[in-house]
Amino acid sequence: MKPLVPAAFRAPFLVLLLLMAAFCCGQGFQQVTAVVPANVNLKDVKIIQRLGSQLPMDVEFKDQLGQSVTFGSMLHGRPALVLAIFYRCAGVCSIEMQNLAETLATMDNPRIGRDFDVIVVGINPKETPDLARAKLAQTIATYPKFKGTQAGWHFLTGTLSNIRSVTNKLGFFFTYDPVKDVVNHSAGVMFLTPTGAVSSYILGARYTVDGFRSDIQLAGKNQIGVKSPDIFFGCIHIDPLTGKRSIVIENVLKVAGVVTVTVLLLTLLTLSGKAKWGKKRSEDGDETDWTKPGSP
Repeated sequence: MKPLVPAAFRAPFLVLLLLMAAFCCGQGFQQVTAVVPANVNLKDVKIIQRLGSQLPMDVEFKDQLGQSVTFGSMLHGRPALVLAIFYRCAGVCSIEMQNLAETLATMDNPRIGRDFDVIVVGINPKETPDLARAKLAQTIATYPKFKGTQAGWHFLTGTLSNIRSVTNKLGFFFTYDPVKDVVNHSAGVMFLTPTGAVSSYILGARYTVDGFRSDIQLAGKNQIGVKSPDIFFGCIHIDPLTGKRSIVIENVLKVAGVVTVTVLLLTLLTLSGKAKWGKKRSEDGDETDWTKPGSP
């Protein structure tokens, strides 16, 4: 049986694969550094898109200033973008928060604190308002465009039961080990109408200005969108502080990688076929130099 990749192209093919692997690592695979712990049931780490689900407005949290607030008081009569993370996370949470902030910083309209709010729900019950305040301060300081938008950001902490009363309605399911202080979760952003109903989802940790803008506008009209394509992007933490032993999976990137490999392979095979055809023509004497005098 002949090999799929001709001998002459094996070295370049391997080089391309290595380059592609390096590219993937730069695009999100760098977090794949551990095997999923045996005690983690991935069925408990998921996002179920509960479009139209009404969130409880009277659930109490602490905001970044340490003040007692209800979840409903965070809406201010305008739509909201909700992100569920924990503040000490160095894995997917950091990727989510960074990508969210970069996307919002690029968006001129609508504006945070005027047209919509950003609600970050801390899902580790041991974390305090001090951590939430530091995370918000870091976010605001990193992007000068956020100056003057502080009133539109709400970083919450709360008890596990109060957290779950909101995240369960959002369809955001995570596991928490109080002994090891470990949170396992998936990634995604939820959009709420001014009355607190789930309008739409963006799953994963990669966002676009157009996606945010359209979902915010949809939620602002008290309309319910359609389901987002299901993917899993999340982290299974062993070390919640460093994120060094975590696994990140994003099916979209996997599929893109497979497609890229397939295209490269087909291209190489095509080039190989052309080379063989040229060699055959040469052997048949079809090497006429059309630039020489006397050529037909």
